[in-house]
Amino acid sequence: MWNQLKIQNLATPNLGLITDTICCPGMDYCALATARSIPISQKISSHFNNYLKQKEIGDLKIKISGCINACGHHHVGNIGILGLDRKGQEFYQITLGGSAKEDAAIGEIVGPSFSENDLIDAIEKILNTYKKHKRNKNDDFLSVFRRIGIKEFKKDLYDNFTKKA
Repeated sequence: MWNQLKIQNLATPNLGLITDTICCPGMDYCALATARSIPISQKISSHFNNYLKQKEIGDLKIKISGCINACGHHHVGNIGILGLDRKGQEFYQITLGGSAKEDAAIGEIVGPSFSENDLIDAIEKILNTYKKHKRNKNDDFLSVFRRIGIKEFKKDLYDNFTKKA
């Protein structure tokens, strides 16, 4: 069965990796949403589609919600993304350090939100901070976040950030 699904490009072995996102329907299908979430998930999957890069990043839970109702459980994502409406424009607030496992934690808001155009660059900066502080291949994102805290991520994320048009 897996081989048949693979032929149809429906068998990606990405369980627990960066492209294995959870997102709510967002503004595409939900009247309560303030931002789209499915296209954000698709952009993440497309940008990080290299399986070897995904394995290098390791265990990482990205969760995306299109509004504060949090159907995508952004608040417990290792990287959480909350869609917001800012004067008719879609923006995305990032939280870090959330977990829905037995070591449950609510993610911490990093700072000002990002436009859709800037979101992938922001995620890349977060991942660069993680990789810079990763001690070995078993040191996952959540472990690094808990060890170094949010300040280092904020500094690397917002210092010299260039917004896209």
